Amino acid sequence: MMDGSWFLVKYIDDIFRNEPINIGVVVSSDESVGVHFLGQRPDGSINGQRIGKKVSGVETYKAWVRFIRKEALRGTLDARIESLAKRIGDSYIIERRGPIFDSDKSPQEIADELFVVLVSAEMAPAQSLDSLAESAFKRLKLPPGRKIDRNVDFKVKVRDVPQLVTFDYQYAAERTFLMDRVSFNRPGKPLQQSVNDLLYRIEVVEEQEGIHDFVALYSGADFSLQSRRQLQLLDKFAYTVDLSDDRAQENLGEVLGVPALV
Repeated sequence: MMDGSWFLVKYIDDIFRNEPINIGVVVSSDESVGVHFLGQRPDGSINGQRIGKKVSGVETYKAWVRFIRKEALRGTLDARIESLAKRIGDSYIIERRGPIFDSDKSPQEIADELFVVLVSAEMAPAQSLDSLAESAFKRLKLPPGRKIDRNVDFKVKVRDVPQLVTFDYQYAAERTFLMDRVSFNRPGKPLQQSVNDLLYRIEVVEEQEGIHDFVALYSGADFSLQSRRQLQLLDKFAYTVDLSDDRAQENLGEVLGVPALV
């Protein structure tokens, strides 16, 4: 159980038009702090490509996120709000929205939930996993005669019953890699079922086809606490590549053993 407060962080691109957009949530308690900002990766760093065109000045944005997180951890965010309110012309606003009483959830879980409702819901839809994957593939310098196959089927038997399992992509060279998209933008049981389905397909294909290299493609922009747990599970059975990362094509190329185009 926890008592705490939560804060909404806004950004105003044009201070004369005064049209703020929500960019982050901070939840603070006596024990810990939870934060979730636009473009935030699982490790807390900011992916500049994911903050959109509505926020100008990536480095300034990153500096503000670091500042707000530091003040929240020090327990001085309330005092900072009062001093910042007296400044004229600032593009960043921090609002104390209210208390949180006796919640069974952690500050980070509450911040993730508020972010989905207040921030991600009002932003332009993120690029789909399919298009992110295709963009990354186009930046790979595949050897002559090699290609990435789509929608690859395998006929397997489970308890002597024939079944067909499908992977989104296959890259066959000295080793064969099977790749699948995993959307973490699915709450609760659907996400768990999606991950379990991929693990099942990995198990049967590895056993019956002798393929041992699998890649889970995801977007860090869709992350929540539950997503992090599912990613940790996937890490045990497959390479994982964040397609929203600035170095997505380089990271994928390192896994597949091919260079990325500059």
